[in-house]
Amino acid sequence: MSTQPLATQIVEPEESFDPEILSFFHDCSKKLDTHHDRYERIVKLSRDITIESKRIIFLLHRVQDDASKLKLTNEAEGKLQLVVNSSWNRLAKELVGQDPHHYLRGYSPGLQEFIEAISFLQFIRDGSLITLEEVQSKLSYAEDLKVPVPVYEYLLGIADLTGELMRLCINAVGRGETQLVFNTCSSLREVHEALSSLNLGFQRELKRKLQVSRQSLKKVETACYTVRVRGSEIPKELLAAKAVLSDDNPTWNEEYD
Repeated sequence: MSTQPLATQIVEPEESFDPEILSFFHDCSKKLDTHHDRYERIVKLSRDITIESKRIIFLLHRVQDDASKLKLTNEAEGKLQLVVNSSWNRLAKELVGQDPHHYLRGYSPGLQEFIEAISFLQFIRDGSLITLEEVQSKLSYAEDLKVPVPVYEYLLGIADLTGELMRLCINAVGRGETQLVFNTCSSLREVHEALSSLNLGFQRELKRKLQVSRQSLKKVETACYTVRVRGSEIPKELLAAKAVLSDDNPTWNEEYD
């Protein structure tokens, strides 16, 4: 059995390459390293924004009455403004002179969570829905210093808001605030119908969030039914449990794939 000698790979010394080609690839390497480093910094800032936005949402769910509403909404607004002045400002500086679409996936989670938090704050204050222009104005510092807010990201953030409205409604059922329950249900239905009418089902992430929104609306409508039909039969302390834990209505904190 004969064996053939293995071919040895000859590596030419770097000095044998064209200096212009070497310089070109060195420049490409530096640009890629700079891009990756900037992307990692943006991802870290987005994580900080996500964490703080979640804390603000939890804070707003502690609203029980008008006194706590004034106190907690002012505290939440201060925390949101701090996020805008710190993390978002640093992120905006990272995007100066860059194509923001190259880094959108890096800060998209933080942007959606921020939109959810700021829209939830505005809804608790006056029952209105924050607009895309209002969100963009919050993240604009100067003509060339801002964080672009694409329409699609705004819609995803608003879709997340429906889950918080459902939790707000269920909590209101437990406190016996029937008017808040029906008002929240009406607002949630309008938001869900508006998002569904956009015919963006081909967008995978929005399609998934619309399914969750539909479940949230179903739970809120079940809660309204319970309050309207069974409210006189069941103590208000048990209404929330009855509205949420029925056989055909899973718990409000269930996650959907």
